[in-house]
Amino acid sequence: MKQSILLSVFALLGTTLFAQHDPKAELAIKKVIQQQGEARNKQDWDALGSSFTDDGILINPVGQFWKGRREIVAHLKELSACCLEPILTKVDVKTIRFLTPVVAIVYTEVTEVARKDFALPFRQYKKGDTDYSWKTDVFIKQNDEWKITTRQVTLINQLVSPHHSPDKN
Repeated sequence: MKQSILLSVFALLGTTLFAQHDPKAELAIKKVIQQQGEARNKQDWDALGSSFTDDGILINPVGQFWKGRREIVAHLKELSACCLEPILTKVDVKTIRFLTPVVAIVYTEVTEVARKDFALPFRQYKKGDTDYSWKTDVFIKQNDEWKITTRQVTLINQLVSPHHSPDKN
């Protein structure tokens, strides 16, 4: 019994270590993130949604929980004109950590710049205003494709954690 448990632990460790050094998988995931950024800037919500699994989950910056590709795309389309269209997005993958050869956690820093003046219920934006956020994605490999199964978006509060503070590393 002890021997089979020990073998299982070594097999899991070997699989995890192998997965952490898979440049091909990292490149494929970065490509998905890049395509998402491009789709976001073109307001191509169907293309953006295609990166999610059918049962994918997105928790947006204000805490709304959207489940399923269809619901995610529907909400993005609904918010497009008021809240998403006036914003230009830049994404920067910071870390990809493979838990297994088919599961990865990806941390992406997002910079959003207002393309024009516009108003939301909680804020007035002027052209050039910039917001920053973190995206935490869980990717899974299905049918030889990397898909997002879960995304959490967190705004970076500039009063508490200034993005461009002099002491930032």
